[in-house]
Amino acid sequence: MTKNWVATQALMNTAQWDDSLITFYPEAKAWMSDPILYLDRLTKDCNYLNAAELLDWNSYLRQGSTVLDVGCGGGWLTAFLSKNPRITKLIAIDSSLNYLENFLPTVTQQMAGDISKIETVQGVFSPILLEAESVDLIVISSAIHHAESMGAVLAEFRRVLKPDSYLIILNETPVGNVQFMYQMTKAFIKIFFSTAAKRYSQFSQKISASGILYDPYLGDVDYPKWYWQKTITSSGFDISHIQDTKLGTVVNSKGRFLHHFVCKKTA
Repeated sequence: MTKNWVATQALMNTAQWDDSLITFYPEAKAWMSDPILYLDRLTKDCNYLNAAELLDWNSYLRQGSTVLDVGCGGGWLTAFLSKNPRITKLIAIDSSLNYLENFLPTVTQQMAGDISKIETVQGVFSPILLEAESVDLIVISSAIHHAESMGAVLAEFRRVLKPDSYLIILNETPVGNVQFMYQMTKAFIKIFFSTAAKRYSQFSQKISASGILYDPYLGDVDYPKWYWQKTITSSGFDISHIQDTKLGTVVNSKGRFLHHFVCKKTA
């Protein structure tokens, strides 16, 4: 009889992001073990919630909507949306069981959300194990840049969205083409000299014609703005609106501003 390790291996792999965060960024250990500190970090030290509040959510929601929050993390966006009376059900997906079981309930309570609307699912970006055209809105905050193939993930989002429904990609930091070319050149020089010197590294930056894997520990990829736009439209969406929030990731920081992509499923 052939043993099947696939399910167990998949569950073990989903914990790697948590482990990598704590291993390579030890300062994160405190808020990764305390949902109250996590919420303070996400909503007070960072501008994610402030940026999300700038959207006119009712413009994208039907009465009785089912919403899918992909890569929900500790559940701050799920909790925020659960207070909207137009939403009947929220499906919160994340690879981290720690976030889903130990953080999301506390975060929802702290934010005065409605936990009765929320269904949690431990899973990855794709495939999404839902029926086609079963969801009224998909949201994904500061997460899709972790995907190995953004186009494949967007195609799966399109499949499960109902006709004339919206995908909202929140809190991303797209870069202009000139700045991206500068960053790519710097990354290439670093990679070139590391290769020439035969410096071994278990984790290293990677570059392609469209993106830079700038954080190999957590899988963060930087894309230029044109790539975001072309990937979204090539995946069967119209971009209704790109909102520059004029807010940095960290409160009072001078870094790149958080952007929202409001995308409508095409016919």
